[in-house]
Amino acid sequence: MEQDQITEVDIWGYISKSADTATNERVEQWMNSDEFNEDLFNKMKNVYKVTGEAPESSDLETNIAKQRFFNSIENKERKKSSWKMIIKYAAVVAILVSTAVYTYQITIPNDIISIETAYSDHEQIHLPDGSVVWLNSSSKLSYNPKSPRTLFLDGEAFFEVAKDKEHPFTVETPDHVIVKALGTSFNVKSYAKNTFTETVLLTGKVEVSSKEYLKNNIIMLPNDKVKIFKNDGRVLTSKSNNAVSSIAWRAGKIQFNNKPFLEIANDLKIQHNVNIRFENAQISNSKFTGSFNQDLPINDILEVLKASKDFKYEYNTKANEWIIK
Repeated sequence: MEQDQITEVDIWGYISKSADTATNERVEQWMNSDEFNEDLFNKMKNVYKVTGEAPESSDLETNIAKQRFFNSIENKERKKSSWKMIIKYAAVVAILVSTAVYTYQITIPNDIISIETAYSDHEQIHLPDGSVVWLNSSSKLSYNPKSPRTLFLDGEAFFEVAKDKEHPFTVETPDHVIVKALGTSFNVKSYAKNTFTETVLLTGKVEVSSKEYLKNNIIMLPNDKVKIFKNDGRVLTSKSNNAVSSIAWRAGKIQFNNKPFLEIANDLKIQHNVNIRFENAQISNSKFTGSFNQDLPINDILEVLKASKDFKYEYNTKANEWIIK
């Protein structure tokens, strides 16, 4: 059997159980032949584990159910898609800042479409070009329907970008850093009130540009991390050991790996609509590693973090803030 008889379309259909009987039989014959590419098969299987099945739920009355519903929508769409559609879509953009109200509106003068999500909410958006967006909590996505591949994102989102070589797909952050999809998956954080913008590449290739911070555009390879500090323009490049953790929110998780407490506090604010104020500057720079469900109360999260670091905390009801001492 010639290896080129089996395509990535066939392999994805077999792994996702969406292929017909004939295709399944051809793939199994290929797997038992000398032409079997075990490395390719395992890589695609791992991708499916990250982006594939999740349990469904019809209970939409709690925040937990909202997350399950979000996941089930995603997976129903994937079941309907063949691998051709999957490879047609290929980019992840994530940017964290805060917004507050869910709305869908069209501004008449400029025909700008804006979609917003509230705390603890998510929204799935189908763009006119065929791209799909999952918008995370406290986020806002804006675009002109006449040019739907030029987006402005204030918050966090996961993008599956439809390929179109003649029309680049770009996402601009509030601090005017532009991320251009080159057939890839990646994560971007850009808190409006924070001191940095960060991009982590999962697969493929990404181009990062900024007239304000970068003299030359940066081309990123898988597991690369680029961090731009807004105050002094410093640019740090490194390798990420766990790039997949940057999209853990899609599975209803708040996940961090060796992250400063101050950054964790910003993530918690987006999910829970509360402030965390540090009276202990030293602990704010301490780094933590952990994974929590998004609906877990903040006091429970703080109690777990407290077990590994020496700090105290209390809640100010009037100011709706947690104080770290």
